[in-house]
Amino acid sequence: MKVVITGGLGFLGQTLAKALLTTHRTLRCSNSSSQTVTSIILADISQNDYLIDLHSLAAEAGVDLQVILGDVSDMNYCKSIIGTSSDTEEGEGLSIFHLGAVMSGAPPDLALQVNLHGTMNMLEAARAWKESNNDDNVRPTFLFSSAGATLGAGHDADWVSKEDTISDATRAAPHTTYGTTKACCELLLADYSRRGFIDGRGVRLPTVVVRAGMPNAAVTGCYSSVIREPLAGKEAVLPVGPDVLHGVTSFRSAILGMLAVHEATLETVDAFLGFDRTVFLPTRAVSLRQLQDALYQVVEKGSVASLGEIKYEEDKGLSAILESFPTRVDAKRAVALGAPPVPEVKDMVREYVQEFGSAIAEGVRLNSVQADTALEENTINVSRVVALITGAGSGIGRAVAIRLSRGGWGGATGKGTDDNGQVLKVSLVLAGRRPAPLQETVLLCEKAASDAGVEIDVLIVPTDVTKENEVQNLMNVIESKFHRLDLLFNNAGINMPPTSIEKIESNDFSRIIDTNLTACWRVAKVTMKLMSAQHPQGGRIINNGSISAYSPRPGSAPYTASKHAVLGLTKCIALDGRPMNITCGQIDFGNVVSDLTKNMSTGMPQANGTMLPEPTFSVEDAANTVYAMAALPLTANVLNMTVMASGMPFVGRG
Repeated sequence: MKVVITGGLGFLGQTLAKALLTTHRTLRCSNSSSQTVTSIILADISQNDYLIDLHSLAAEAGVDLQVILGDVSDMNYCKSIIGTSSDTEEGEGLSIFHLGAVMSGAPPDLALQVNLHGTMNMLEAARAWKESNNDDNVRPTFLFSSAGATLGAGHDADWVSKEDTISDATRAAPHTTYGTTKACCELLLADYSRRGFIDGRGVRLPTVVVRAGMPNAAVTGCYSSVIREPLAGKEAVLPVGPDVLHGVTSFRSAILGMLAVHEATLETVDAFLGFDRTVFLPTRAVSLRQLQDALYQVVEKGSVASLGEIKYEEDKGLSAILESFPTRVDAKRAVALGAPPVPEVKDMVREYVQEFGSAIAEGVRLNSVQADTALEENTINVSRVVALITGAGSGIGRAVAIRLSRGGWGGATGKGTDDNGQVLKVSLVLAGRRPAPLQETVLLCEKAASDAGVEIDVLIVPTDVTKENEVQNLMNVIESKFHRLDLLFNNAGINMPPTSIEKIESNDFSRIIDTNLTACWRVAKVTMKLMSAQHPQGGRIINNGSISAYSPRPGSAPYTASKHAVLGLTKCIALDGRPMNITCGQIDFGNVVSDLTKNMSTGMPQANGTMLPEPTFSVEDAANTVYAMAALPLTANVLNMTVMASGMPFVGRG
């Protein structure tokens, strides 16, 4: 197997070459056979510094490693590095990793010349290699490095906003020439594959951290600088605000993602990707503050003084641009092809130090992994209680958030204090589909906490709980920021006007089941994974049920079915959670004042066919019930509780 890597002397090019010389010595050929990598050409426009001793690794592996300098905008250069099939031994395959490009800050004409015309030249050179081969079944594999810049956000007329989840199906609408060239190349990659010239696959890479070497020209380079420069004992001056979330991945995950997409069989890719050959790789949304916190967590306390200083000189315009980018990415196609998840932020720091230890300043030492875990147990995990509330933008969800803001719940004792009686800080994560109502809830929570003298922080994560990738992103954010979760109030739910079964549309039934039941399971699933892995282990899940879990109203089949099922799910979570110290209980509310119950004062359908007004009770009283359960120690659990308006027609006959 001959491998050509454009941009081969850049950070990712060298890291990829190392993987091919060590852990990935074989690659899939177009006929799905496995071939040993025997030669690697590193193609680049200039001789950069070597971050990795590739020549020694190549000698140990017996691989012919060449560096050939040139410009991919020159067709003759592209043909010279790829060659023809007559230049290779019979049966030898060809894989091209086209990583070479100018960054987003480059002049538009240069971006067109290098990114667009250079890629066209590489595609044509690969096509020429294919056409010089006598075997029609042999195609060169062409792995193209694209970017999320193919999409644009920030303008009122854009197709996507920062709150949206983007995916491979999101329409390309770039805001830069860089993004435009990448979008054009994705289409060319697909067309050359469709016509049988190449076996093309593309990956949209998030910002890669931590990049070794000198800072690059990318506007997002500060997400590496905040780690790289301090570890080298140098000052890091950051032009982006500390809390601007941005989608990143680690360099190992990026390389493994590219290789996973490369290694999928041609049949799999043709069937699974079809005519759209480019996929988003998994992404983790992080801020500079989170990266900085992870750095200080990983470095030994006694050597923190050896780190370079971190300064923020925020460019408000640049922060606004980055804040407009979506950070939630549906990467399910890449995951299905074997792309790995993004590691935790602290592991990105460790990964960089392990790979590029020579770039670390004298005197900087890292905690052992065991000490790292102990630090979390003694500081981050024990000093606060963290709650997640879904459907927190209104109704019961908002009322519960406000009540929990006053403190006095959770922790090992269940009283909002640690074993020494110290008051725990309250951290709330508010999830819901619409950011504006969530922000209103934040203000109400902060006022309630201030009035009660409780230290609080509130994080909003706009989330559609019916979408698995958004739920996973929600949990990634919680894990990254707080490292634990003590309480989940699984509250999100919907209903529909009373409708007899024979008149209910399938999509309405499915929509209610998906929101009330499947999403309840989905959020509980990722919550249990975090609660079981954190230190100390365990936590509490409270599901919002309904009296409909026992007794339906006329015309309520979808809602009643969902709540009956949630009751069974609650019992299973309680049972499966026992070995992990996770409790689960359910509160079945009846006639709480909310948007769902606004018609109760005028009349609700009764079993005898009449319409009668029904009494209600306040969301504040409902929230007090959730608080009472949350204030229990984990040694006690309320499996099921009914809380209703005292005079509602539930108990009795009629």
